[in-house]
Amino acid sequence: MELLIPELARVWRERADFPAVGFGPARPIEELPGELPTDVRRLLALSDGIHFGVRASVHSSAGIPAYEGAEMLGVATGVDNPGDYLNIGFVDEEPLLVDTRDGSVWVARSEPGGLWYQGSELLRIADGLDSFLSEWVAGPRFPELVLSKALDEEDRDLSWDDWWRLLQAAGRVPA
Repeated sequence: MELLIPELARVWRERADFPAVGFGPARPIEELPGELPTDVRRLLALSDGIHFGVRASVHSSAGIPAYEGAEMLGVATGVDNPGDYLNIGFVDEEPLLVDTRDGSVWVARSEPGGLWYQGSELLRIADGLDSFLSEWVAGPRFPELVLSKALDEEDRDLSWDDWWRLLQAAGRVPA
């Protein structure tokens, strides 16, 4: 993560043609809330909030507490321990979560056309933030992450997606 995020931010700054992408400023780790999990603090120290195009994001350190919503997560997913999951962002309007017990990354995923809070499944997608970022966000699994709810071919077209184009410009995925 310490190499990946700065490299992608560098390409973003140099190219300046990815309007839906955004990297927050780097922050000294000591300034970030101490109650956040270590890996979340590491990420936010590199970029305090990231917009992975229009389909996914990681909240800023100021925004994370506003999105906890453990009660709603428990009702929507049926999980017995919703307070163990920290909402760190969104993927297609569905919560992107870190399990505070082991650092694994999850998403509350509903059926195509559905709304996560009306019923969803809690899916483990990575063992930690490092693998989530390298495989799902900045790697070949990005389409799986953001296209799982695509309803038609137009929704599946990544050619207009600024994050996908940034990954291509950075050599992370084939052009």
